[in-house]
Amino acid sequence: MRNGNKKTRHVTKTNKPSDSNTPPKWDPLRRISDNSAEVLKKVDERLDSLEKEYFKDKGDKDGNMGNILGFHGVSRRDFLKWTAVLTSTLMLPYVFRQRVARAANILTRTPFIWLDMSDCMGNTEAFIRTAHPTPAEIILNYVSVDYMESIMAAAGYQAEARRVETIRKHKGKYILVVEGSIPTGLGGKFLTIGAKGETGLKITKEAARDAGIIIAIGNCASYGGIPAASPNPTSAVPVSSVTHRQVINIPACPANPVNVVGTLVEYILVGKAPDLDNLGRPLWAYGGRLHDNCYRRGHFEAGEFVRRWGDEGAKKQYCLYMMGCKGPFTWNNCTTVEYNQDLSFPMRAGHGCIGCSQPAFWDRMSPFEKPNAEAKIFFPAVESTADGFGLGLFGAAGAGIAAHAIYSGVKRERDKHKEGKGKKEEGKDKKE
Repeated sequence: MRNGNKKTRHVTKTNKPSDSNTPPKWDPLRRISDNSAEVLKKVDERLDSLEKEYFKDKGDKDGNMGNILGFHGVSRRDFLKWTAVLTSTLMLPYVFRQRVARAANILTRTPFIWLDMSDCMGNTEAFIRTAHPTPAEIILNYVSVDYMESIMAAAGYQAEARRVETIRKHKGKYILVVEGSIPTGLGGKFLTIGAKGETGLKITKEAARDAGIIIAIGNCASYGGIPAASPNPTSAVPVSSVTHRQVINIPACPANPVNVVGTLVEYILVGKAPDLDNLGRPLWAYGGRLHDNCYRRGHFEAGEFVRRWGDEGAKKQYCLYMMGCKGPFTWNNCTTVEYNQDLSFPMRAGHGCIGCSQPAFWDRMSPFEKPNAEAKIFFPAVESTADGFGLGLFGAAGAGIAAHAIYSGVKRERDKHKEGKGKKEEGKDKKE
């Protein structure tokens, strides 16, 4: 993918098979060991070490999460239910449930630096403005944020000093989250921050150098997003283009807090990034297409489509493919983890997917509300895995989806016509 005249680098996944003839396989035990007992031992040792570092004593550790949840009216039982769901979402064995709960507790004390670059702050707003936050959103509100322009009390030189001190004091341990793309035009001067007027480019590079892990949250930070859309006047690029470090991309607009917290919890558990696809996304969250798990999928198979906004098909919640839904070409888990207190996602709300977790979605997927065929959009080929997605234009698999949709619709209309014709002839016979 290119953003303006800049070529974007993407992080390639690290789970290379030993045999070139063997397809890549995601390891639920994170390649720690082939021995499950040893895996649990190493995870427990890591959690023990982090708890000693971030909590004063056992009372501090045991009361931390309870105090946080109690403030929001969430019971410990609800929290444990959530950790069980998160364990399943991460595709970890059930025995990890208690360990996931411990990791979430530790996460609230882990030092954070959250940078806002060229963006709308949609991810921040989505996490901190919810009326009835889920445990994932609560945790993101209570992480030990040492620097975050949007919520910190410090300002000016004091804020900048705090960021510098966090980098120095917690070298190699702090979590860096970047929201927004990085303008690189004019040496980065399209975006300056703080009392010293340092560029976002400089700040990001310095913060990324010694971070324990780097998270690019949202499409803008992951792939450049709207700021990098044509003609890209500021030469905006994703975070991965301004550092040689591994960057974990959590794209979408906004990113789902479950995917953010799940990635961070896994880092707390095993001390390294999750397995990633060739676009730098965690496989456990971005390994399947929205279309595959959409509740409207049955209507797609039956050739039942919304053809005009507000028509009878829309009232019956038919498939939105003919209205421009990009679900068959988008890799994300919106249809399973959902948004708004785990209650909804675009297709359930009545609007098609716009492909916001894919690179260059603004240029490649628009217009968003016209039938895909009429919009003359060239879709990437839809392969069997996320790694194959985006490597070619509208190949056989993509054409197959379009052809299937069209065929199903035509066949359904033809069957209706035959049925209507048969009823007319039957009525005519009765009259005679």
